[in-house]
Amino acid sequence: MHLYLVDDGTLTARALHRELPALLAGWPVTITVLRTGLGDNSSTEPARGDEKGVKEFYGSAAELAGKLAGAEILVVHKAPVTEEVIESAPGLRLIACARAHPVNVDVRAALKRGIPVVHAPGRAADSTADLTMALLLFLARNMGEVCRLVSRLGAGAWHYDCRSRLEGVELAGRVLGIIGFGQVGRRVAARAQAFGMKLLVYSPHVAPAEILAAGGRPVTLEELLRASDFVSLHTRPTPEKIGLIGAPQLALMKKSACLINTARGELVDEDALYFALKEKRIRAAALDVLISEPPSPDHPFFTLDNVLLTPHLGGKTEAAPLKAAKIIAGEIVNFLGGKPLRHGAVQG
Repeated sequence: MHLYLVDDGTLTARALHRELPALLAGWPVTITVLRTGLGDNSSTEPARGDEKGVKEFYGSAAELAGKLAGAEILVVHKAPVTEEVIESAPGLRLIACARAHPVNVDVRAALKRGIPVVHAPGRAADSTADLTMALLLFLARNMGEVCRLVSRLGAGAWHYDCRSRLEGVELAGRVLGIIGFGQVGRRVAARAQAFGMKLLVYSPHVAPAEILAAGGRPVTLEELLRASDFVSLHTRPTPEKIGLIGAPQLALMKKSACLINTARGELVDEDALYFALKEKRIRAAALDVLISEPPSPDHPFFTLDNVLLTPHLGGKTEAAPLKAAKIIAGEIVNFLGGKPLRHGAVQG
């Protein structure tokens, strides 16, 4: 079986390159590595964008399509697997995408040809949950202002009057509103409970009994926004959820509340959030994701002191790429052994 692995220069692609030979040892698989995008020059930012059927990809579909004639199994991280790419590989039998959601694969085109698409849900769930709690703690203890004061005042930041202005909040007894109760949301809930936080959960597609069993209370979105001290997003931006948090929703939040987004930038109306932060209608926000990445140098969020921005670090830990490699290898073994695929993608 000829497996083609696209090394797009990302850490996950490199982990696949390192780990798959050992993980697939003993199976009749020949691995061919194709280097595209950053794979050719690690100092160059790869091309990214949207094409028909795929989005959030690195590299060129046309370049990839010219290299896959012999592929039976195609393994990618962020390389674009368009209909053109799929049609360029007449012997293709399986596509494996090492992401939580295979948004860079045209799943419709693959399934139309009878080619299953597998992915790696949960590969970065723990990493993202950890980052969420780090951002929550950062906001709770005013660490942005702390860092700025120490940088500006040096030893003067230790004066009592200065330290008194940096008073934060304890998490015990505070209300965390979790929007989306999938793999990341549930891990955030477990971590927040360890701090003694109360949990409200809005996740209409999860049974209330599951939320209750995890220590949360199922509520409507409006109830969650009104009652929460911290609101954390962990859902996908389906068409009905684009701009899920906009001006009407921000208006429901407490003036002392904070918003955290480690999910997807499209979930938040950035203009509405900017004005809510600028006018102090909510206390602060921490955003690991934005609608457009990288943001423009003149993005208005850069002018605010009450927003913390991190450059999409949710899955950037040493563990996440290794977990992705193990999940993908497991699915390839299932495919080769004629067993059911655990993480098959569906159209839509």
